[in-house]
Amino acid sequence: MARPYALLRSGFPYYMTLGMRRVTSNAVDIAFGKEDRIYILCRGGLGTDIRRINWADDNLGVIGGGTFQWPSGLLCDENELLYVSDEAHNKVFVLDREGTVLNSWGEQGDGAGQFNRPTGMAFDNDGNIVLSDTLNHRIQTYSREGEFISQFGEFGDGRGQLNMPWGLTVDDEGDIYVADWRNDRVQKFAPDGEFLMEVGGSGDSKGEFDRPTSVTVDSDGDIYICDWGNDRVQLFDSEGRFVEQFIGDANLSRSAREYILANPVTLRLREMADLEATKRFRAPLTVRTDDEGKLYVCDFGSHRIQIYKKEAYALNEQEIAPPLRNPILFTT
Repeated sequence: MARPYALLRSGFPYYMTLGMRRVTSNAVDIAFGKEDRIYILCRGGLGTDIRRINWADDNLGVIGGGTFQWPSGLLCDENELLYVSDEAHNKVFVLDREGTVLNSWGEQGDGAGQFNRPTGMAFDNDGNIVLSDTLNHRIQTYSREGEFISQFGEFGDGRGQLNMPWGLTVDDEGDIYVADWRNDRVQKFAPDGEFLMEVGGSGDSKGEFDRPTSVTVDSDGDIYICDWGNDRVQLFDSEGRFVEQFIGDANLSRSAREYILANPVTLRLREMADLEATKRFRAPLTVRTDDEGKLYVCDFGSHRIQIYKKEAYALNEQEIAPPLRNPILFTT
């Protein structure tokens, strides 16, 4: 589907929260299966495993317990096979939806097909897996069976160079966006690794980052980046122009409400507390989008998923004035 020429951005309101500390403890990544199943990769805290929930926020159980040591990335394919990158094992594990390990591939090293702390993953437009090989400062592509296909990247802070790449995504045009963690930026590459664009720089102002961990791109070409150290998610348009930021607006999820209602001491503490901070992101780690315009944020430090819903309307070139030299927006 072609991207719109421009957008009327009506808003991007908070939608809902899923999960809670006793279920989705330290949520690292999220993926979606069939029949309303949602998979949450958890690391540390109360477990290192995959938690299964649904849109009603029911706890559907745990899979993968004992398999992973320090998992970072999670993918779910059309057959509901789950792919998990594990930094400590230097492997990618492949599981079915019940948690049975079907395959694993990878080994420590810096040669082709080897890893030094693999982290973020995404499917490319051919169905292969593009992966951040973090401490080798490069991006690798594999078949789903673990066959090495290609790589690009080298250590440094110049254009096209990387310093501990983390999360990544592939857009609908096949371009690869990499959260260049230690360089406090996101870089965009062509499928063959040619540098195309960078977004960001170190800091806490709009458009700046403190250790970005994840990036995703929606069907409009908008770019969403987890600004981990600044406790926010930033939104940029397809040209890298800052649009707005999200700082967290959570209410209690259904599972959290049920737990708290059964605990009188917790109820009293909330009754006496300043609740402002409970809404906000704490070290958001991963962002994902779907085809319905929803934005999912793995709110790692608060053990939950915060969800927003985009409201925007496509415009063609005849419906909007040409770009202005000194734009100032006044709203009524």
